[in-house]
Amino acid sequence: MPEAIRQGDIPGVQLRRRQDLALTRDDAWRWLVEADKVARWLAREAKVVEGPGGMLELTGTGDPGEDDPGSWRERGRTIEVAAPKLWVMAFERLDAGWTAATRLTVRLHRVPGGCQIDVLQDGFQRLPLSTGITVWEAYRRRWKNALARLAAATG
Repeated sequence: MPEAIRQGDIPGVQLRRRQDLALTRDDAWRWLVEADKVARWLAREAKVVEGPGGMLELTGTGDPGEDDPGSWRERGRTIEVAAPKLWVMAFERLDAGWTAATRLTVRLHRVPGGCQIDVLQDGFQRLPLSTGITVWEAYRRRWKNALARLAAATG
């Protein structure tokens, strides 16, 4: 059964995923910026350059059940960073011929018992109409799976 549209989602425009983590915000931040940790939940390989002017480079393969199980490469170029609570990137899939980057905002909020990771990816409407909604749906599934892996790895 298809997943219902969640609060914060606008199909073909933006998606939002949140996941509670049993970590402090400082510890959760390390799971965003240490390449060996990123590779355990978000990609097969990761390269991270922290700070202003930094970037995130990812290489991986699709999750089981995804439309595109093949390999992929992505890059996020830092727009704004305020460790350990905010990282905003111009985010793009390098091997898909995207004509524009999406905007990926990752926030870490303090909550009782740990923190919450809040992922907002928007700008899918800047992609060609023929692919924008498909790409949006693929990332909606990908973030769901990745954040579940993060919670399992840190729980």
